[in-house]
Amino acid sequence: MNAHAGTPGNQRGGRYRPRHLLHVGAMAMLATLTTGCGGGNYSEPAVTTMAASNARFSRAATLSINGRNLRAGIVVDMEGGCENLTLVANGTDDLQQYTCDVLAVGEFKANVHTTDGRFLGRLTFQVPQPEVSMTTSLGNFVLELDPVAAPATVRNFLGYVNAGFYRNVIFHRVIADTLVQSGGYTSGPVVKPPTAPPIKLESNNGLKNVRGSIGAARTSEPDSARAQWYVNVGDNPGFDYVDADQPGYAVFGRVTSGIETIDAISAVETRTDPVSGLDDLPVSDILVLTATQTR
Repeated sequence: MNAHAGTPGNQRGGRYRPRHLLHVGAMAMLATLTTGCGGGNYSEPAVTTMAASNARFSRAATLSINGRNLRAGIVVDMEGGCENLTLVANGTDDLQQYTCDVLAVGEFKANVHTTDGRFLGRLTFQVPQPEVSMTTSLGNFVLELDPVAAPATVRNFLGYVNAGFYRNVIFHRVIADTLVQSGGYTSGPVVKPPTAPPIKLESNNGLKNVRGSIGAARTSEPDSARAQWYVNVGDNPGFDYVDADQPGYAVFGRVTSGIETIDAISAVETRTDPVSGLDDLPVSDILVLTATQTR
């Protein structure tokens, strides 16, 4: 490794509330629903129920609208960080569905009107802080991520999680009482090339490299983090942002349960591998068996 010993640097070894409009109808985790008066004219659109499903940060949520005569013409107005609102094909008079990309956490609202402005219904639902559960060959742990402080870093990490990239990668760098690092190698060790481009460094976000926090590993170039990540076993203030000359490493979440698994990984025997150039490689492979976004 070219990075200083004990740093996670070498990759080898706000909420916002935009509004979006879309015509003809739209989410199914049932939340607070307000409906307007449908009136007595049964030829006009009316909404009976609305629901949101898969409402998770960095995933595509689905908005479902049930009612009557929905193809006669309705307008959906989304409040919250839900981008690219798209009508799902093959809707009916009784059911219209939309998808949108969830790019924020907190409260979302879906408002439905007729094309002439008559209110038909509103669904209010919550998108929680994203959570990832990891199963390793030495035990399990759970991470809560912070997309408000580090939106690009969290989206990047979840992209790898949801693509199954971390299945059967190893912890290739373990420094007792300092950090455990993964995301770049399979058994061998064999390099596992990242599949997404590097991301902009988000280290100046107020989050610190304290025990149990997760950060994005990178090379000596600030904007070079890709697939690799590390968990701080102890407090590592030397990894924190200081200024442009000492930009540190971006923290983007924390371990909420299973810190004993991190401690167990930190305590294993390590070796130097001259072929790969890894200096702190566990003698016996420690695998990430699964990584799953659980909320």
